[in-house]
Amino acid sequence: MRSSAKQEELVKAFKALLKEEKFSSQGEIVAALQEQGFDNINQSKVSRMLTKFGAVRTRNAKMEMVYCLPAELGVPTTSSPLKNLVLDIDYNDAVVVIHTSPGAAQLIARLLDSLGKAEGILGTIAGDDTIFTTPANGFT
Repeated sequence: MRSSAKQEELVKAFKALLKEEKFSSQGEIVAALQEQGFDNINQSKVSRMLTKFGAVRTRNAKMEMVYCLPAELGVPTTSSPLKNLVLDIDYNDAVVVIHTSPGAAQLIARLLDSLGKAEGILGTIAGDDTIFTTPANGFT
């Protein structure tokens, strides 16, 4: 099998596993991929794949924290219906705090980070349902 074909199979298997919403650690994902015959997979490669595909940790139906893929792959746009996920916004001269629906903070922070300094965003830190955003100079 060609290298690119192997990579495509790995990506397909990886995405299928995350759709199951039952893996709470990178080690569990590594073990599941190895069981499927991907012997050269390791934690660092899984970590890079999680980042590449924008995976986030959120609560599944059993209220367990698990890795999953966001509904939209790639960088979300400002035309996405993400505004429905923002519950409240508080701010002072140094920080903007955004409260979101559970599990939505990392996705919204990713959107804000993609806007960058040109739109007044110096950086973000996201938890499960809260985002700390620092405005760039001149936007306070």
